[in-house]
Parts: sequence; structure tokens; C-alpha cells
Amino acid sequence: MNKYISKAIMAFFTIVIATITIAFIVGSSFRGNTTETTESTSKTEGVVTKLLTDEIENQEEVEQTYREELESGEYNEDNMLVIQDPYGNSPLTALVLFKTEEPSKVTVEVPGRTKKTTITHTYEECKTTHEIPVLGLLANTTNKVTVTVENENGNVTKKTLSMKTEKLPDYIGNINVEKANTEKMELGNSSLTFFVPSTKYPYAYDTNGDVRWYSIRYNSHVFQELKNGHILYLTKADNSDDTYNELVEMDYLGKYYKIYELNSDNAINEGKSEEMTMVHHDAIELPSGNLLLTVNGDTNYIEDIMIELDRETGEIVKTIDLKELLPSEFYEEYDETTREDGKVDWFHQNAVVFDESDNSIIISSRNQDLIMKINYETSKIIWIMADEEGWPDDYKQYLVAGTGDSFKYTAGQHAPVILPDQDHNEDTIDLLVYDNNVVVTRGNESLSKDYSRGVQYRINEKKLTAKEIWSFGEELGADHFTNIVGSTRFFPQTGNRLVNFGYLDEDTHSAIFEVSENGEVVFEANITDFPAGARAYRGERYSLYNNNWEYSL
Repeated sequence: MNKYISKAIMAFFTIVIATITIAFIVGSSFRGNTTETTESTSKTEGVVTKLLTDEIENQEEVEQTYREELESGEYNEDNMLVIQDPYGNSPLTALVLFKTEEPSKVTVEVPGRTKKTTITHTYEECKTTHEIPVLGLLANTTNKVTVTVENENGNVTKKTLSMKTEKLPDYIGNINVEKANTEKMELGNSSLTFFVPSTKYPYAYDTNGDVRWYSIRYNSHVFQELKNGHILYLTKADNSDDTYNELVEMDYLGKYYKIYELNSDNAINEGKSEEMTMVHHDAIELPSGNLLLTVNGDTNYIEDIMIELDRETGEIVKTIDLKELLPSEFYEEYDETTREDGKVDWFHQNAVVFDESDNSIIISSRNQDLIMKINYETSKIIWIMADEEGWPDDYKQYLVAGTGDSFKYTAGQHAPVILPDQDHNEDTIDLLVYDNNVVVTRGNESLSKDYSRGVQYRINEKKLTAKEIWSFGEELGADHFTNIVGSTRFFPQTGNRLVNFGYLDEDTHSAIFEVSENGEVVFEANITDFPAGARAYRGERYSLYNNNWEYSL
């Protein structure tokens, strides 16, 4: 039995006056038969995928027991059924179930340590059956959650529900918020800053630095909100396993919607880690709803393959091999970095982003110090932003020329994101990038390792020119130089940027800043005391109640 779901089976059902414990037996095998197995072909480079269904089926059995309790007639606005951590994945959550005679809307209020960090959400649709996720509980606390029920006539009932939580696991770092100017930050009623790790637990904290969400399932690199408000999340079948090779779609309550398994044959480790991964850096949702993953093939060259997964079946429907796009000498003669296993990490793709304006993708290569745009349908190169050093003549037609005295190409960079239109010019695109500023193959050696930064480029795709528009990090100097990892994010309402310096002080410290367009730091959090390798790979800002996700049993 899968221990994460079995935990949900043993959940406590807390009622306002009495407390009862109900245990459900959901079957003995969560790792039995799977369906929709897609075998590799010559174009999938040895990658095999499966869509796992038995965990979903067992989850449905657990939900059926919840539905039966809800339909028992015992639970109403005066006597609510509370199930903490209903799926066994998200300890700082609960599910509240009850019925009302009159159609009513429901507001849930989850207090923080201070009034400013209270999380409030209203379910506006008036219903008689209520399945209410409670998100953002404080750890190691008896949380007093207020549920307000208002019917269409304006009659209001309020109930305060006590929800006691356990202390945080040891592997979650210590969060010290140095500054939080909430008037200038981009925040909603349930906005949290997410610490997306290279390994161990993912977690999210409020402006006090209090953790308000985490998952007990380990996570590596891939943690993204999808258009439907769910999370795309790379994990393991069990935390004790060696390899991150399960990609799950779940919600913040911990409910699974899809589980994809990749074979471990081509898994590799990152750096000195003993843990392995198949989806090594990134996975994104395409406009079609399918998923694009960065994976490893079955050759001696690694981190240079992408596969598109059919969202519904888990079948591999497209493969892109970056060796087919770039000069053969780039990988055949590569010696800038070496690995103990003898694999050649010539490209080290660490990000991909889709540009809907022209059906293209923008990818980042750490070990070639380049950002490149290619047509997604044909895989033909559109442009390459990189120093001109070492490029054969027939590739120089794609190179983007930097303009301005202060222009610098990125080096060892991570996490490019496309910004909303900034200049009302259809010929340009603005990219925000985390520039590690560590030259691996090409770039400005004289500045390498002096600092790391978030930087915004404006690229004229017709003229193939680029200029720098904004940056933050140079002023922090070598103290905030990060040899690996890091990220940037753009907030459209304020124009602020979130910049994550993930690898500081010999991998013992991550720092996440929110910075305004004029360079003012409006938020700074420093995270320390995390296990080896469990630094912030990326920093994100998501809302637990994001209005794109509608929960139902």
C-alpha cells in the first residue's frame, strides 16, 4: 500500500463536539497494474513512460468513504466534518464537509501569526453541498479556522474549527525574512513564496517567514502551476528511493489527477548527489495541454533531449534532440566540464519556455552559455543569444548582437521567462533571465564569478539585436555569486521581479528577493539550515486559492 495515501486513510475526522477516528481499508496493492504503457522507439532515445492509474483508483475509494460520511445527514453548518490532510500529502491542509438547507456561499479564514498573514477565501457559488479545502495552516499549532456560511437571504452562521498540526519535518530550512514591505509587494489573499528545492521537501512561506504549505513527498526542480491551477510536480515513488522519476499532477490539498512514471535506465545524478533523476531540470505545459520534459537519452551525451507527453495517455508524441541542431564539435569535442560517470554534459539544458506568439520554444543551456529560440514544429533555429566565440560561420546568421556599452551576455544562466509586451513593438521580445555569470564555454571571463544577477533583455527578433533593460545583483557582488541554480520571475501588476540566489555560502544558504522596477528591494528572505543539496533551485510566488482550481470529491 502506498504510504502517502494510506496516511489519508487513517485521517482523523474531527467534529465540532465529538472526535471520532475512522479507518478505511482501501486494498493491499498500490503498485500493481498500470495502464497506457508507451514503449520507446528509436526517436525516444530509450525513454519509456507509463501512466499510473492504481493510485488514482485507490484515492477514489478513499474519496467514496468521505462522500458517504457527507451524505450520512449528520453534518451541517453547526456540525462540520473536518478531515485534516485528506490525501496524506499536504499536512497543512484540511477538508471541511457539510450540507445546508439553503443555497449558501462559504468563506474560510485561516489565521497567520499576524493579521497581515491571515489567508481568506470565499467560495462565491451558492450551494447546499459544501466541500471546502482549508489551505495554509500553521505547523505545530492549534489553528482556529473560521468558516462563515451566508445564504442567499443574507443570513450568516460562523463556526470556529480547531485544527492541530504537527511540527515541521527536519529537512525544511530556517527562513529569516529580513524585509517585507507588503504595501509594495505583489500579494493576494493567499500568496506565498515557494521554495522549490533541488531535493527534499518543497515548501511555501508567508511574509513572516512562517511555512504555510509543504508536501511530504520529496521534490526535485519541477514544481509549476498549470493552467487549471494544479501543480506539476517531480517526485519519487517513495522518498527512500534513489530516483526522481514520477511526474504528478496534483492540487494543493494533495489530490492526484495524473501520475506519469519514467523508466530509470537513463537517470543521472546532479553534481555530487547520490540521488538520480530522469526529468533533470524542467517540465512545462504546452498550449495543447501536453507536457514538454527535459530528459536524458540512452547515449553517452546527457541533458540534451526533450520529449512531449500526451497529457491524457502519457504517450511520447514528439522528441527533440539538441545534438541535431548544433555543431557536432560542440558535443564530440566538449571538455569544459567532466563527470565521474564519464557522461558528457555538453549542453546541460536547464529550462524551456513556450512562446505562443510564434509557436516557438526558448531554451537555456548552462554549459554552452546560450539562450536559443527554435521553431517548435520544425526545430529550426530562430536565434541564438550567446557570445560569438567558437561559432562556425554557418551559425553566425543566428547570433543576436548585443548593443550598448554595458551589455553582457549571460553565462551559465537559468530560468528565462517571457515578459508581457513592454514597448508596443511586435518585433521585440523581453526576457527576464537569471545570469549566474559563470563562464563555462564562452563569455566575458574578466567578469565571470564577480556577481550573479537577474537581468532583463529586449531582443529585436527582426534585427537580431539585444539590449539590457533592467538588472539586479551586480550591487551585491561576489557574496551573492551562485555557481549553480537560480531563477527570476516577473509580477505583471507591480512590475516587480522575484530573484532567487539559490547557491550561496558553499551551498548552505539561499536568498530570495522581490525587487521593484526601479531597483528597490521590497522583500528579502534568507533560508539556511537545509540538508546538503536541498537549496532553492527556484523561487516562485503562487496563491493557494488561485481561482483556476475547483475542488470536488
